[in-house]
Amino acid sequence: MKLSKYLETLQLLVKNNPVVADYDCVYGVDDEGNSFGRVVFTPTVMKVDSLETQYIKVEEVNTAEDGNVVCIN
Repeated sequence: MKLSKYLETLQLLVKNNPVVADYDCVYGVDDEGNSFGRVVFTPTVMKVDSLETQYIKVEEVNTAEDGNVVCIN
């Protein structure tokens, strides 16, 4: 998912349900809902070689221009 689509969806969610703006955020570890965790970190720009594997290897970058993904937790 592109960050722009993610932001658009969040903005629409808050617009239609203003109360959720004050909710805490959680993330799912998989698409089956086997486990959830609390989002504790702010988004970070990072770099990956491929998004085609189950376990993605990321690299830290010095500038946003050097990255190609946004890590949300």
